[in-house]
Amino acid sequence: MLLGDQLYEAPIKEPPTRVMDVGTGTGIWAIDMADMFPSAEIIGTDISPIQPTWVPPNCMFHIEDAQLEWTYPPEHFDFIHIRALYGSISDWSELYKQAFTAMKPGGWIEDFEFNITLMSDVPEVRDDPKHIFKRWSEVFTEAGERMGRTLLIGTGGQMRKLMQEAGFINVVEKNYKVPSGKWSSDPVLKEVGAYNLAFLDESLEGFALFMLKEIMDWDYIEVQVFVSEMRKAINNPKIRPYYILTNVFARKPEAWE
Repeated sequence: MLLGDQLYEAPIKEPPTRVMDVGTGTGIWAIDMADMFPSAEIIGTDISPIQPTWVPPNCMFHIEDAQLEWTYPPEHFDFIHIRALYGSISDWSELYKQAFTAMKPGGWIEDFEFNITLMSDVPEVRDDPKHIFKRWSEVFTEAGERMGRTLLIGTGGQMRKLMQEAGFINVVEKNYKVPSGKWSSDPVLKEVGAYNLAFLDESLEGFALFMLKEIMDWDYIEVQVFVSEMRKAINNPKIRPYYILTNVFARKPEAWE
């Protein structure tokens, strides 16, 4: 919905023949791509076999850890898609380098990542350094660093920089202001915000319990109080919460470029 009912933004001119979805999760994106391009081979990889078995014939799922050496031959894919792997990758530079090697010249990579910092333009939230939005971001940023898997890959132009260092060209970065809740006057963003709030509301506790209890060594009650404070804030339409999503796409140069 955010991309205008498109599955990707990379300016792919010809229909792809081989597509890889890194960290495919439930496999929804790979299945939709397989339906859109029935003549293409769509491969979704993940470390967990949670994908459905009833899928289009041109879609398949492989158990594969993207952080290990890839088992695919060089110059094999013409589109590699990554989404929401923040907190899962220890070496993003190596990930992009492996994608570069596995991609055909002229092929495209696209990575859509979240920013864990919720924001508000309301002064009492924006200007308060101790607001729950900022404390939440700070503690989870630290937890990600302790794990050696940053949660900040979508910030500060890091994806763009690392893709360029891996050898990609025509790098484009786009940032989206995504509301939490139905407070936006834009009808599309209002609907996006409703889904986003449901996603955040349902995932807060599970996300926090592991990171804060196991990584940061917080007490269970302390985690619950923290989650409760965050849940109250994201459900408050008066402060109009939002966060930034960053999408970066880039091309592998042709041999003559």
